[in-house]
Amino acid sequence: MKKLLLTTFFCLYIFCVHAQCNISPFIQQNYELDAKLLVLREISNDDNDPDRHNPFLSQSRVDGYLEKLSGIYENLNNEPEIDSLFNEFQFHVNKFLIRYKRIQFRVDTNVSWVQNLKDTGMTNVTTIDNFLNQYQFSVQQFTDITSGTHAGKTSFVLNTAFDALNVKAIEDDFYNTSPAEIEIINGGTMFENPCNYTGILYVIPDTNSLGDMYDVSKCDIYAPGPNSNGAFTFVLGAFCPDSVVTQMRYVTISNDCSQINFSRTLSIEEAELTNVSIYPNPASSVLNIQGIANIKTIEAHNIQGKKVAISPNNFTQIDISSLQNGIYFLKVVDDQNRSVIKKFIKQ
Repeated sequence: MKKLLLTTFFCLYIFCVHAQCNISPFIQQNYELDAKLLVLREISNDDNDPDRHNPFLSQSRVDGYLEKLSGIYENLNNEPEIDSLFNEFQFHVNKFLIRYKRIQFRVDTNVSWVQNLKDTGMTNVTTIDNFLNQYQFSVQQFTDITSGTHAGKTSFVLNTAFDALNVKAIEDDFYNTSPAEIEIINGGTMFENPCNYTGILYVIPDTNSLGDMYDVSKCDIYAPGPNSNGAFTFVLGAFCPDSVVTQMRYVTISNDCSQINFSRTLSIEEAELTNVSIYPNPASSVLNIQGIANIKTIEAHNIQGKKVAISPNNFTQIDISSLQNGIYFLKVVDDQNRSVIKKFIKQ
């Protein structure tokens, strides 16, 4: 009996150890800023957020996103589509229009401290300099405006040494530091490049135009929101800054990070085929499919997302000899419209 209890305790212990959220070293190193940007979006979307007026981001909130991104990255089910999110596609949160780093303002050029700020990065006005020091702001650039509506003013861009601040929470404080009138320029994000995609070459279709395909130039990650069925949304887009052609991927992850589901649509409940396997892998001429009774369709795509020609010998064996060597994705759909995508290597 004692042995049974010890065995049970050990199994429960192992389950608890694995059924929890941890932060992957890869995510910690490469997605710390992404997690902070997700927190800032969450704050900016809720006027009643408890951190609305807090300039510094809660580390517990940042860690919460790092844990969920880590759970997706670790991909316990080894789904190739999930693997591709951080590997082939290298999704990141798009910084464009997120106010996390800069304050931009205009002030009359003849104000006494303006020249000091240009020359030294400090104003010799105690309240202003204390603010700059507290939030580690430095002058990134300035421009004397000589024509137009704002002629006679100087525009400054201040940049913080912190990875991210809730800039909106401190703009009023900055406004109140100076005896001269400061005009805050809402935005302060114009220097971010919206074309942030660095993954593999990939094309997406324009669903409003038959046959038109466009290179991906922009990506983004959105945290679960009221219209996402609790899913993280991974977005690919063509054209910048406004992506009129997009493609989505949705990933839900449980609170303990033990259950992960992937979908190309918001219908997260769509049944997936879980017992399908392909072999041999890598393969040179023939790819066999097992674990599925009634195959409806089979299609293959290269790593750039383009559909490639394959020749089914039958519904469980595919001739891939005509493919060039490389990585491909095989999508199999059964007669109940359940689907699975498997990655294979042609060599």
